[in-house]
Amino acid sequence: MVLYIDSFNPQYFGEIESVFLEFNRELIPFFFTERGKLKGKKLIIKLEDVSAEEASRFVGCSAYLPEKMLPVPKEGFYDKAILGYTAYQGNKAIGSITDVVENSAQNLFIIEQREKEYLIPAVEAFIQRIEHPEKIVYLELPEGLLDL
Repeated sequence: MVLYIDSFNPQYFGEIESVFLEFNRELIPFFFTERGKLKGKKLIIKLEDVSAEEASRFVGCSAYLPEKMLPVPKEGFYDKAILGYTAYQGNKAIGSITDVVENSAQNLFIIEQREKEYLIPAVEAFIQRIEHPEKIVYLELPEGLLDL
């Protein structure tokens, strides 16, 4: 079966060995007996103890990984890995990254601080560095972007 990876950096998920599939409103764990190469956002997998005929029941099901199984990026980021990180402009905290929205032009960080919400382009030019152990994203934003 084909597992669609809903991330704009799917390469971080190419080595996963299991997944939870939502079926009849329950999460069911499955291990992979075979895993093909990641092609774009698609990973061909074969589920342990599931025949091809049985696998057709799971077409269209949502797949999940427990948070503790999410791969830690060595460099850069993928959307789910930085949720909850604090975004900084220089030494000033902007707020917490609550979502990363895929957009045709560019992906956007949604950063919330109290009652404000900022939409910041998630582009290399704005990302100064990411410190994963501290859960901090340092941004270098154009003057006035936070005032929009």
